[in-house]
Amino acid sequence: MKLSKNFHVTIGREYGSGGKAIAEALGEDLGIKVFDKNIIQMISEQHNIDPDVLEATDEHISNPFFDPYISYGIDTASRSSRLFALQSRIIRDAANEGPAIFVGRCADDILWEFPDVVNIFIYAPKADRVKRIMKKENITEDLAAEKIIRRMDKARRTYYQFYTDKKWGTPEGMDLMINSSALGIEGTVGLIEDFLILKGYIEK
Repeated sequence: MKLSKNFHVTIGREYGSGGKAIAEALGEDLGIKVFDKNIIQMISEQHNIDPDVLEATDEHISNPFFDPYISYGIDTASRSSRLFALQSRIIRDAANEGPAIFVGRCADDILWEFPDVVNIFIYAPKADRVKRIMKKENITEDLAAEKIIRRMDKARRTYYQFYTDKKWGTPEGMDLMINSSALGIEGTVGLIEDFLILKGYIEK
């Protein structure tokens, strides 16, 4: 596919909805970079911080009174706030360089001043998400998978609402809300691409 103009796609997602797989497939089709957990590796390399420490805080709210501090130039912030500041910088810098896809991490709010940003939220029925997580994590008990989903969704919801002051998982600020179970991963990617064509961002 041919890109007609500079644009960015942000993808929020329920845990187990396939949002990451959708972003990766879309990025491969369009030939543009996808920024997800690789942002953690970028921060780790740039600031010489243990990636495991960053991973534990990624898309989570930390307690500023009990979390160990990471020293990289911000003296009065919790670990999560410092990580958010660095992620925001990387997201904006990447957006300035050219078309990109950003998964989670409040990217829709971070890029609110940028023109031509398409904000998408991916969701799916709980039963389908449980099946996906059981397969992905090699879990045999559906209740265990459901517990993980509840915990991860709660963490993402709290993180998003803390840093954006908007409700997570609602149509507010979204261009598309997509049930990934309705069309599957490939079909969902095709739907997004059709939308991008209609918006004049890409050509077949």
